[in-house]
Amino acid sequence: MNLRCHCNNITIEAPLPEQVTICNCSICSRYQSLWGYYRPEEVKIDIGTKGASSYIWGDRVIEFVSCSSCSCITHYRSLPGQSEPRVALNFRMSSEDAIADVPIRYFDGKSIL
Repeated sequence: MNLRCHCNNITIEAPLPEQVTICNCSICSRYQSLWGYYRPEEVKIDIGTKGASSYIWGDRVIEFVSCSSCSCITHYRSLPGQSEPRVALNFRMSSEDAIADVPIRYFDGKSIL
């Protein structure tokens, strides 16, 4: 499965996820992301010459990454020191057809986070 930001500066290769998650926490609801979760070694992320920007929010556990050129939120990753490192890919960067059969999990992060 291939994902890419709008300008193709950030490209990502990963297996099709078993499910994707929509979270309603304060940041995910603004990003309108559709997360698929992976171990870091399961994905290949290439950041082009235009670079990437990051944002670390709240409890400083994860870092959101966006393209420095087109500003698409492409993924987030756990910061060093977490017991279970992970990468969450934003499947809004894929075509809807590519994930049409992937179940969607709704996570109530607003109540928990």
